[in-house]
Amino acid sequence: MSKVRRALLYSFMTRYGGMLVGLASAMIVARLLTPDQIGTFAIASAIVMVISEFRLLGAGMYLVRESEMTEEKVRAALGLTMLISWGMGIGIWLSAIPVSELYDLPPVATIFTILSVSFFLAPFISIPAAILTREFRFRELFFIRLATSLSNLISTVVLIHMGYTYYALAWGYTFSVVVEFLIILTVMPARVRWKPSFRNLKPIASFGIYNSLAGFFRRGVVTAPDMIIGKLGTTTQVGLFSRGLGFIEFMSQSLLMGVKPVVLPFLSEVQRTGKDVNQAYIGATVLLGGFVWPVLAVASVVSLPVIRLFFGDQWDAAAPFATMLAYWAMFRTVHWFSSDLLVARGKERLMVLKEGVMFVLYCIGIVAAYPHGLVYVAGSFAVVGFLDFTFTTILLGTFLNLEVLAFFHAWIGNTLITGVCWSSAWGIYQVGKQWFDGTAMPFLAVACLLPLIWVSSIFLIRHPLKNEVVNGWMWFINKFRSGAF
Repeated sequence: MSKVRRALLYSFMTRYGGMLVGLASAMIVARLLTPDQIGTFAIASAIVMVISEFRLLGAGMYLVRESEMTEEKVRAALGLTMLISWGMGIGIWLSAIPVSELYDLPPVATIFTILSVSFFLAPFISIPAAILTREFRFRELFFIRLATSLSNLISTVVLIHMGYTYYALAWGYTFSVVVEFLIILTVMPARVRWKPSFRNLKPIASFGIYNSLAGFFRRGVVTAPDMIIGKLGTTTQVGLFSRGLGFIEFMSQSLLMGVKPVVLPFLSEVQRTGKDVNQAYIGATVLLGGFVWPVLAVASVVSLPVIRLFFGDQWDAAAPFATMLAYWAMFRTVHWFSSDLLVARGKERLMVLKEGVMFVLYCIGIVAAYPHGLVYVAGSFAVVGFLDFTFTTILLGTFLNLEVLAFFHAWIGNTLITGVCWSSAWGIYQVGKQWFDGTAMPFLAVACLLPLIWVSSIFLIRHPLKNEVVNGWMWFINKFRSGAF
């Protein structure tokens, strides 16, 4: 198996391991806390998490992209992240009370204070993790992320049972960060000496400022509803919309983020070797879209039974939001790797422009749609998502010479597969409801039959995923026969 495929395997294992633990955590927490309580935490965490995009100032991605990495560059990256992250941690701690007064929610101040602890450990986690990513050491990252996720789950559940409600979510996250720091000490690359340097920071900061701004805008898109609805509406509304959005983000991110850590190193390597980066990008989007789009399409059909099954009846009101947001996620995931392509081609300013314009449009959409109801807010996401897809396509075609017609031609197969999966899921679900109304059987029928329909579709139209499925299956069979498992 090639280095890239092995990295992809461990990256998938990391994300899917984290996905399962995260799903278990969400299922448990949703049954232990009310929408109001989760909404309170969502407001505070949304603000902290969007700010956290600046705490590393892109130092990790800088180390991943650099053609030559020296000890001095590593020390400088560590020094820069310490300055920025520690400063922001202090700033969050100081702003806790003013922000809680803005939302008229005293618990927000305490949650702010607890979450600020992670900022002081972030430099000592991110820099070693970036080096491990650059070196395709995803095996170590797998065990680190898995242990972190488990520690978050266990500590959060224990603290909820002790009566800490929304504070348990903050303490659980903070405890997991401490665990991640302690574990990474054991696998830390030898070149990281914990000796920060404050010289030659400008090259890293120049790269990082654009990357951090782009990350701020990307994170802001999914946190903006919590912050805006939290100010305009109630914490219960925040909790319900956050659950609907979280469900769709869980579905898409669990698929996309398994590949995400490998994309930038891969595209950067393609760029360094003089190969066609645009064709590599098109190929990557087609492969990802071939299974992400069908999953999201099916999620739009079965959002109610899935939310009810996983989170309980008290979250039924989140299902209509999830249905609309599934279409938003489909548009958004088409060019999910566009930022990586722009970084690999040295177009960081274009990356910031793209993300900034979209963030502003999403915020305008939320504010304009809120008086009409949360379903309209979700609908505004779908509309802006289509604009995001259109704008990004034009941008890549204009400034990076991406062949737009070739791109759309490559996506015909994905569109056909998605149409087949959506219509099949809708038909199976509707028939199932006639026979087994009020039970989970319609959803289970969809879950059992759709994988077979998907596999049949990619083989029938000879989608590029066909080869990947065959190669993956043969690799698994060979490993099984050899006793590697």
